[in-house]
Amino acid sequence: MSIKSLGKQSLVYGIGHILARLVTFLLLPLYTNVFTASEYGVVALFYTFLSFMNVIMRYGLGAAFLKFYVPASDSERNAIFTNVIASLFLTGIPFFLVWHGFRNLISPIILGINEPSFISIMGIIIVLDTIWSIPLLGFRAENRPILFIIFSLLNVGITMGLNLFLILKMHMGIRAIFLSNLSASLCVFLLSLPFIYQRFEFALLNKTRWKSIITFALPFLPAGLFSMAMEVADRYILKYLTDLSTVGIYNAGYKIGMLMMLAVTAFNFGWQPFFLEQGKGVNQEKLFGKVTTLVLAGLGFIWLILTLWADDFIQLKIMGYSFFGEEFQRSIPIVPWIALGYLFYGFYVLQTPGIFLKDRPGIAAWTRLLGATSNIIFCFIFIPLYGAIGAAMATCLAFFLMLVMMYWWNTKLYPIRLEWRKIGFITIILISGFFVSRASADNLFINILITGLYPVGLIGLGIIKMDSFKSRVVD
Repeated sequence: MSIKSLGKQSLVYGIGHILARLVTFLLLPLYTNVFTASEYGVVALFYTFLSFMNVIMRYGLGAAFLKFYVPASDSERNAIFTNVIASLFLTGIPFFLVWHGFRNLISPIILGINEPSFISIMGIIIVLDTIWSIPLLGFRAENRPILFIIFSLLNVGITMGLNLFLILKMHMGIRAIFLSNLSASLCVFLLSLPFIYQRFEFALLNKTRWKSIITFALPFLPAGLFSMAMEVADRYILKYLTDLSTVGIYNAGYKIGMLMMLAVTAFNFGWQPFFLEQGKGVNQEKLFGKVTTLVLAGLGFIWLILTLWADDFIQLKIMGYSFFGEEFQRSIPIVPWIALGYLFYGFYVLQTPGIFLKDRPGIAAWTRLLGATSNIIFCFIFIPLYGAIGAAMATCLAFFLMLVMMYWWNTKLYPIRLEWRKIGFITIILISGFFVSRASADNLFINILITGLYPVGLIGLGIIKMDSFKSRVVD
């Protein structure tokens, strides 16, 4: 398999995920022009905590599913699928009953307002999304991109269509956002049932097999919790130190910066199966080093574009409306910090083959504990000084520390021969482009010049060579 094939896999399977996550980005003009910053702050807290609970309710089974399912034979795959789905059903139903029962108590804590019905909606979404996430992982593992993208497009279409209808026509306020998400999740869950029925066999439920899966999965639970604590911490500390309006403004800028995260996730969809299948071969460390250079060059270009052009895009007016409402345009300085943080996270992801190939998932927990802890500490230091921008700075620095720790571990587990000279040149070019743009007072012509010269410079200096995409894995 070549780097070009890895790129194709990342593109195909990343499209589905990007489309699903792109919904919130595409709906930002609607949200920021219709809702107040305080109302959007509630939406931010809802989805922040929803993501946090999704990690808890999957307790690492997604990573374990891929670990065992990808190399398994067809007969073994049914058994792995059966045990994972059964486990999620058996934990999901009791969870919802307890969650719904305490909705009145936890609504003000989680959302900052007393709306118990929002908590019940969140609980149903959590359970449904947890279940249908496994068939989607199955589509990836079985190389069935059409089904994967169809499910993702359906989720996107229903969510967007209902948002527009319920907000603009029915005037249902932010409740419309949550009901649209619930409807989309229910529809995708129902459509995933035939795949579940096809793969699920009660006779294949096995305590020994389930134990081996859960043993690998559980260390990813604290890793996931610490990772999501980074998502939760900044919003909730902002709410504690400021108000819901600041949370809403911060979240709007965060969404733009998260375009970098979508690129990282798209790559990771191809990266994980790639190194799980090929990583035990000979001399793959050199190939992985080339992959690292190419990916960092691409992520660097995305960061440059977001840094140079996000403000123009956000403030651009079409028919009297800008992408962000006037109140939310204060979030523009947040974008470069969040995007840079996710660039560091991309480097982190590139260093993860060792923890899978050497069966050391606990390392992921330690690195993410460092990230979560440092993010909380930095938030309390920077938010009183810089407000919402301080929260973005804290997140960026936390991702950087995670990267450093994961790199250190990987030098011992599965050393990758990084092309440090090329990575150094990429870094210098990015920093130079950023400061030249700032020195020119964000001049349009200079920004166009920097944007065009970046890829030309990488190719001209030999940092990126087109034949690198033909590099093949050594068996």
